[in-house]
Amino acid sequence: MHEINKATAELQEEMARRIALNPGGTRRIGNFGFIELEETWGDEATIINTARISTTNQRLQNGHDFSERDRALLYQLLRDQHGTPFETVYFRFRFIAPIFVLRQWVKHRISSWNEFSMRYRKPISVAYVPDAAACTVDDFAVLDEAAITEYEALMAQLFDWYERQYSAACSRIDLARERGKLGPKEGGRDPYRGRARELLRNVMPVAAYSDVYWTVNFRSLMNFFKLRRKKDAQYEIREYADAAFALFATRLPLLAETMQRVIDESASAAADTVQGPSGNA
Repeated sequence: MHEINKATAELQEEMARRIALNPGGTRRIGNFGFIELEETWGDEATIINTARISTTNQRLQNGHDFSERDRALLYQLLRDQHGTPFETVYFRFRFIAPIFVLRQWVKHRISSWNEFSMRYRKPISVAYVPDAAACTVDDFAVLDEAAITEYEALMAQLFDWYERQYSAACSRIDLARERGKLGPKEGGRDPYRGRARELLRNVMPVAAYSDVYWTVNFRSLMNFFKLRRKKDAQYEIREYADAAFALFATRLPLLAETMQRVIDESASAAADTVQGPSGNA
């Protein structure tokens, strides 16, 4: 096991602190992954109040005030894809995930995305390591233990190479300053060290972890859940999507229940369409 850098050690401490402060709103995923639902704005009542803006001034205070009529309207709005009321509820997640997962995640573009940049700090010096479930398809191991051992060694080699090269670059910069070949460092970002980080990050594998704040409205979040929790979604992003859904469902259970009902009904209707009236494809 290679030695992690200072930034990564600090991130480990931050994850542990957040889990202690918000145990019901956090999850660990895989060997280094993490997700937290930090904030929500609005709730089921926000959606209903928005939808009824032209019909009544009687406002619900929260989801606990819902009558059966209110529940039915929430379902109807979601089933019939009345989208804008569902854009009034927002969520902010923080997650630490492999870069290849983020490349799938960022395709859900109607959201705000703020990601850790290796231009300003050294990389998170941990790579995703697939567990037994990730390596298995229909009870068949597509990668064996020997392959995973070699995989881990290769990841460690890349991180160690980065650390050596960055240290060497910093030493050259410092020596050049001592000899007067470079001007003294002024306040703010050192352009020479910064350029070294910009170049050295190019060797980082997509298995390396990154750190993201993701702010998204419910309409977009539902689309994310609908696509990324499906059985044919890639295993790793499905793990994050399932964790995000569990955190969301804890915070807004009525909305989660209604959303899942609509998704299940839509999937069932699509399957019936494919099979046809006789039940044959």
